[in-house]
Amino acid sequence: MKAWILTVALAPMLSWGNANEAMDLYLNQDYQRAFTLFEKTAELGDGRSQFNLAVQYLRGQGVKADPVKAYAYFSVAMANDFKMAQQARKSVIKRLSSDELQRAQRLAQQLIAEIGRQGSATVRYELSRALTYNPAPSKRINPPTEYPSGLKSDGVPGVASYIFDIDSQGIPRDYILLHSYPAPEFAQSIAEKLDETRFSYSGEVFHNAVIRGVFSGSPDSEVMQQLRTKQQHLLQQARRGDVDAQAELAELLRVLDYQPELWPVDSDVQVVAKQAPMVRFNSITQPDFTPTKTIDPSYYNFNYLVNVDNQGRVQEVSAFEHIDIPSQLDEHAREVMSQWSLGAEQGLLGDSNWYLARFFYNNQEQQASYENHSVVAYADVKPLVNKEKEQQWRYWQLKAAAAGHSDMLYQLGINCNQRLLLEAAERQHSRAQLQLGRCLLTQASGQREQLELARYWLNEAAKQGELIAMRELAGWYVRYSDNGAQLKNAIALAEQVSDETDHPLAYAYLAAAHAKLGNFDEAIDYQEQALSEAEDQSYAQQPFEQTLAAYQKGQLIF
Repeated sequence: MKAWILTVALAPMLSWGNANEAMDLYLNQDYQRAFTLFEKTAELGDGRSQFNLAVQYLRGQGVKADPVKAYAYFSVAMANDFKMAQQARKSVIKRLSSDELQRAQRLAQQLIAEIGRQGSATVRYELSRALTYNPAPSKRINPPTEYPSGLKSDGVPGVASYIFDIDSQGIPRDYILLHSYPAPEFAQSIAEKLDETRFSYSGEVFHNAVIRGVFSGSPDSEVMQQLRTKQQHLLQQARRGDVDAQAELAELLRVLDYQPELWPVDSDVQVVAKQAPMVRFNSITQPDFTPTKTIDPSYYNFNYLVNVDNQGRVQEVSAFEHIDIPSQLDEHAREVMSQWSLGAEQGLLGDSNWYLARFFYNNQEQQASYENHSVVAYADVKPLVNKEKEQQWRYWQLKAAAAGHSDMLYQLGINCNQRLLLEAAERQHSRAQLQLGRCLLTQASGQREQLELARYWLNEAAKQGELIAMRELAGWYVRYSDNGAQLKNAIALAEQVSDETDHPLAYAYLAAAHAKLGNFDEAIDYQEQALSEAEDQSYAQQPFEQTLAAYQKGQLIF
C-alpha cells in the first residue's frame, strides 16, 4: 500500500495549502492535517488528492478507517484519470461485503457528481461558469510595447499581463499584476505601456480590463535552449505530481508556444490532422440572446467541435467538454451555428475543416459593475491544432489549480469568480485577497454581510502590503463606519498610501476620516491636497471640488 501515496519534491517556491504541502505533512506522519488539506484539494478535482484520501481512509490515518469511503474515493480518482486508483480499488473490493459494496458504489456516484471530472464542485466546473468575455473599450492612444533591452539582446522570450480599471475619461487605473514570466521586467514594460494608453470610454468606471504582452525572443538563442531544457525537467517533476512544477510548466509553455488564434486538442480527439485556415464570418456571427429566468442566473461557457465544408457551412457539430449546460442554451447555440457562413481569411477552405466553436452566455442579474453586462452572448471560432495535453499550458494550469496552487487559482478566478479567488485568498495569495475584496465590495449592493467580507479580505491583503487594498480599506471605513477607532485606522492606512503614491483618493479618504471625527480644518487641508493631485494625475476634478465645498460648509459627504 505504501507505493500508493506518491511522493512529491517541494520546489523552492512555497505554496500555501496545496497538495505538495499535504504530502509533506503526510510524510512527516501529521496525518490529520494532511487529511484536511487533501480534502481541500480533492474538492477542487485533483485526482491525486482523492487517491491519497482513499489511502488514508483505508489505513485509518488521521481519520477512522472506512473501506467504503476508500472505495468511493478510489473511484472518483479513477474518474479524474488517476490510473493507479484502479488497481487499488480492486484490493478494496475484496474487503467489502455485498451490502458494503453497494453502499460504496452509491457513495462513489455521489462523489463523482460532485468532484469527478465534470463535478459541480471542481475548478473545471467553475471555469464553465466564469466571466470569460469582458471586452475593454477600444484604444484611442495605443503606444508600442517596449521589449526590455537587456532581455531582448539575450533573446529571452516572455509573457506578462495586468488587470486594471478604466476611469470615466478612458485612463487606466489600479494595475494589478496577473503574471510575468520568466522575468519581472516584462511586467514593467506592460505597465509603462499602460501609463501612456488611453481608451475610448466615457461614463462609469470599467472594471477588470486585461492587457497582455507577448515577447517572442530569439528561437536560436542560448536562453531559448535553456528554457527547452528546463521544460523537460519541469515535465518530469509535473508528471510526478509536483504542484509548483506544474504551475511553472504552465507558465513556461505559455511563453514557448503562445498561439491564442489556435485551439490545441490531443490525440484523444479525432480530428483531421491538417490545420484548417483562419476564418471570417460572412453572415450572422453572434447569438441573439435575452437573459431569462427559466435557467439559473450564471455565466455559461461551452464548446463544440465543428466541421465546415468548402462553402463555409457547418456540416457536423459535436459537444466538446460540456459541463451541465442547460438544454435551452445548447439548442440556441446549435441554431446559431446552422446559420453561419464562414470564409477563409487567406486561401480556400478544403472539403473538411475542423474548428472549435466557443460560446459564452451571460444570464446574470444585471447589477454588478464589475461585469460587462452589455454583452449577454458571444461566440468565436478557432482552428484546431493537434498537440498532446502535456504540451498544452492550459492543461498544466488546470492541474496545478485543482491541486491548490494559489497563483493558478488566482489567474483563473481573476474576473470575480469568487470561489476560485477565495481558494487562492485562503492560501495567503495577497493579490487574490485584494481582488476578492474589490469584487465583493463592488457586488455588495449595500448588503452588510458582503460588505463585511469585503472588509475582511481587503484587510488581509493590506496586512501583506498591498497598497490598493490599504486605500480601498480606508475608503471602506469612511463610507461604512462611524467607529472612532476604525476612522483612525483609515487615517493611518491613507497616510501610508499617500506617502507611497500621492494618490488623490488617499488624500480624499484622509479628509473624509477627519471630517467624520469633527476635524473640518484638517479635512479641508487634505481635500485641497486631493484636488491638487487629482489635477496633476488627470482625474475628474468635479467630485473632489464638490467634496471640498461641503467640508468648507461643515457638511459630511459620507
